[in-house]
Amino acid sequence: MTQEVSQQIIEKLGKITNVLVIIPPQATGDQIGASLAVFEFLKKLEKEVVVFYPELSGVSDTLQIIQKRFDFLPNVNKIINHLNFSKSFVIDLNTTKSEVEELSYKKETGKLSIYIKPGKEQFTPSDVTFRNSDFPFELIITVGLNSLDQLGTNYDKNTEVFFETPIVNIDYKTSNENYGHYNLIEIAASSVSEVVLDLINKYEATLLDESMATQLLTGIISETNSFQHVRTTPQSFLKASQLISLGAHQQEIINSLYKTKSIGLLKLWGRILARLKNLENLMMVIGVAQNTDIEKSEATNEDISTIIKEMINQLQFAKVFLFLRELPDQTTEVYFATSLPLHLSQIFASFKPKFLALQMVKFNIVAPLAESEKIIIDRIKNEIPNNK
Repeated sequence: MTQEVSQQIIEKLGKITNVLVIIPPQATGDQIGASLAVFEFLKKLEKEVVVFYPELSGVSDTLQIIQKRFDFLPNVNKIINHLNFSKSFVIDLNTTKSEVEELSYKKETGKLSIYIKPGKEQFTPSDVTFRNSDFPFELIITVGLNSLDQLGTNYDKNTEVFFETPIVNIDYKTSNENYGHYNLIEIAASSVSEVVLDLINKYEATLLDESMATQLLTGIISETNSFQHVRTTPQSFLKASQLISLGAHQQEIINSLYKTKSIGLLKLWGRILARLKNLENLMMVIGVAQNTDIEKSEATNEDISTIIKEMINQLQFAKVFLFLRELPDQTTEVYFATSLPLHLSQIFASFKPKFLALQMVKFNIVAPLAESEKIIIDRIKNEIPNNK
């Protein structure tokens, strides 16, 4: 099925010029690397490409954090976080009788005057017509986006764009809602970067270069935790080998992803470890960060969002990971991840969870830390195998 969809995408790419590539909010290294590789791939096909990172309402500066963390990746500075989806208002002028010699405009309060100087005969009102243009993009490519609802107001305010523009949906997660016109979902893959690599190989493997190889290898290493994740497959190693042979900067990737942890992150992680809970009957570990923990460790929002990944990477005896962060107004920020086949979107539906990665979600509960912890445990205890 994926081979057929890949061929349909390849055929579609041959017919269009302007493409919008969308990276999910709170993107992972896998989604960043894969999206940048798609950008370079399309550039080699001589397409006009925009890479858009939609920041969610109430969350700011995340693109700046991403660009700083992944500054070693080619073209990471090409990602933008503001985009006007509006159609343009077009004024068409019939130049059959006379060519345009000069064009100028004057902008005043509440008024724009356009001056068109003819080469020969004067233009008349009958030479002018008006219309709205099409949307600026002929194709939208989403990379690792679970659902269009993840885009928040960027989707809510521009639904017409997403209904009228064909969408290529590239992902590897079983939770993907298959919202695209072309759904390239490879659930056997370990990362979306692997799916993008397969697509480029199918189109024309010679298009791959050192830059794209570095971007895709970054995605694979990031998503598989440097090939230590349980989902890592032999195919992951084979694809990584291909990318390294193309000149991917493996050591630079590892140094950038794993050897640059901030002091704030290390201090916060130490405080959380000191109070870590292990619920053996649920194969679950629970970490909690109070406001005082965050203040004393001087941890940033980026450090806080990394804690759940630290739990997964360093506490591999567990299968379920819960991290709770205290927020103002008796609210708790929840990070939940698992390697078990749980339907997180259904279990936590009432909290409108956002997927940060495969089987990893984030959401808020309007309740204090202790009460939020109990709510989560009650939600999942009957879902854990051998615990019913």
